Amino acid sequence: MISKNINNKTDAAWSKLHNRLESEGLLEVKSERNIIRAFANSTALRVAAALVILIGATLYLSVFNKGSQTLLSLHNSEESSTVATTLEDGSTVFLAKNTTLSYPRHFDKSRREVRLEGNAYFEISKNPEKPFIVETELITIEVLGTSFNVTVSDTPMPSIAVNTGKVSVTLKSNGQRVTLLAGESGVVSSGSLKSIPTEDLEQFRLYMNRIHFKDEKLSDVVRIINKNSPELYIELAPEIEERLITATFTGNSPDTMAQLICVALNLNYTVQTGKILIHE
Repeated sequence: MISKNINNKTDAAWSKLHNRLESEGLLEVKSERNIIRAFANSTALRVAAALVILIGATLYLSVFNKGSQTLLSLHNSEESSTVATTLEDGSTVFLAKNTTLSYPRHFDKSRREVRLEGNAYFEISKNPEKPFIVETELITIEVLGTSFNVTVSDTPMPSIAVNTGKVSVTLKSNGQRVTLLAGESGVVSSGSLKSIPTEDLEQFRLYMNRIHFKDEKLSDVVRIINKNSPELYIELAPEIEERLITATFTGNSPDTMAQLICVALNLNYTVQTGKILIHE
């Protein structure tokens, strides 16, 4: 097993970023073409530094070999940040604090299966030929393409709330099975699984308040930004879509996030009607 512990220091990263901006002339030069803007005050610089590093958080990534299959285990021990990761099939998982997601590097031909310990929000890519299975200690969840929130930690009544689409939930203790539609939740209480209307709609949005990405493809990061910030669209030049980025966003506007991405990856951006184009 290979274990990786990422725990960076703010001051060192901020100092490194400041020196880089200063050496490249970005602290004083203002672009007349509005391609990239200078960060001339310490507040903006510290925000930019926060993009490059994960402040005060610890993220563990373990790699296992199980037969011919390579399994990955991602754990978020950060108290205030959601960790977002994109799986091989394009599905996105947002991990809450003290949550572990175990998944294969490559899914089987007939099914996509992961294991969850803790709480997480899932946005599943649709594939009718290849169902997506989430295994937890209490329940098994099967979906074709949907978004839903799983809450099994720090609660007396574990639940799954469906935001979009449809899921099938099976209680492992007795085999009871229910189908949930958007706006419905499955709750485990007194050894039974029951369907109720979802009352707490805020649970879905909470995952987006502070999101951390670790070595994610820029195209995946921008896709998530665009999905949750419909007011302004970010577009990438094809040659930079595969670039990797480590980033933490806290309620930033798309314009600010585009600026920070450019600083982190030494890119430029152009503001166009209704969108921002990021390019080299």
